[in-house]
Amino acid sequence: MTRKNKNLFNTYVFLTTFSRNLLEVFIGTILYKIGFTIHQVIYYYVMVNLFSLIIAIPITHISKKYSNKMLSVVGVLAFLCLQITLNHISKKLIYLYAVAFFFALYRRAYWISRRYYTMQILDDKKNIASKYSIISIINQLGVIISAYVGSLLLQFVSIKSITIISFILLGISLFVLYQLKFEYENNNIKINLLETIKCTPKSSIMNIACYETQNVVKFLFPLFVILYVKNTYTAIGIINLIANISSLIFTYIYGRLINNKKNFLKLSIVLFVIIKVFEINSCGVILMILSFAEGFAARMYEQSFHKEHFKLSKKFEYCNYNFMYEITQNVARLLIISFLYFFIKDVRVMLYISLGFITLGLFFNFKTETNKTDSKVLWKE
Repeated sequence: MTRKNKNLFNTYVFLTTFSRNLLEVFIGTILYKIGFTIHQVIYYYVMVNLFSLIIAIPITHISKKYSNKMLSVVGVLAFLCLQITLNHISKKLIYLYAVAFFFALYRRAYWISRRYYTMQILDDKKNIASKYSIISIINQLGVIISAYVGSLLLQFVSIKSITIISFILLGISLFVLYQLKFEYENNNIKINLLETIKCTPKSSIMNIACYETQNVVKFLFPLFVILYVKNTYTAIGIINLIANISSLIFTYIYGRLINNKKNFLKLSIVLFVIIKVFEINSCGVILMILSFAEGFAARMYEQSFHKEHFKLSKKFEYCNYNFMYEITQNVARLLIISFLYFFIKDVRVMLYISLGFITLGLFFNFKTETNKTDSKVLWKE
């Protein structure tokens, strides 16, 4: 992988991360402030994950037949449609479905293509952790500023201002993306989900499912802040700002530590869950301090998980592994959020249960060896 390619990819990551996070973290609270009930907002997220699961199937085949760059264009267009819908939204259920669909389409198109390119950037199996830490640092730089800026724009200006900024930045990011050149943009290996699942250790699949439950927590926590801490966008923005500054500080350190045949996956799960439990029982200055600690634990969890995840991905043809990951994460999120929607009413209890699912990751070792050595979905060494 050339240095030019890596620099271009890092620029793409920064631009897309900054523009996405101006709005993404606030969508649930925007819906709540418009007048949808908490139960309806949770239903929105159920639909997001249902649409995501349905969309992941055809969109993976589209990326294989055409290109992941085209998929990135679809993601950008879907994100702009999402923002336009939010600019004209009213308290009607049809708008809830529209926002859920565009959010699901944008997320799947964006992340399938981005994960695909990240797998190619991490071409050296021996230095995956340190290389991923660089990508993570670039990502965090985009998140640090954008979440707080987005909260200020929502609090004092309007969604339209965010839409204009996103349109410009995402347009530039696509120009950067089309300068990238990848070795395996197209290949002749067919997509076979069942065969990929058979080749993937079941404990690793379960670990992926537990890890992806973090996204349910990320969706619920801003609602918790609005309901129990302070009913402003800036409160959410400040908490995210503190957590992401902490994440940035520790990202590179972890990349170096876990490269030396060390891994802190189980320890990071314990730390993340404990800190998050304290967070949802705190407010004021204590919550800010815990947010800093959460950034530390969350980055430790992410770095430890992705070291194993990308080591395993190197054994597979990219599209097949990506498809398996997509199905695993979407099924896990859909099952958990559906359970919360039908059986739980309190957001704090929802967070406790979601953290309980993350804790289950302690019981599943992430194995990086495949169940088979001779399969059409595996790269031939």
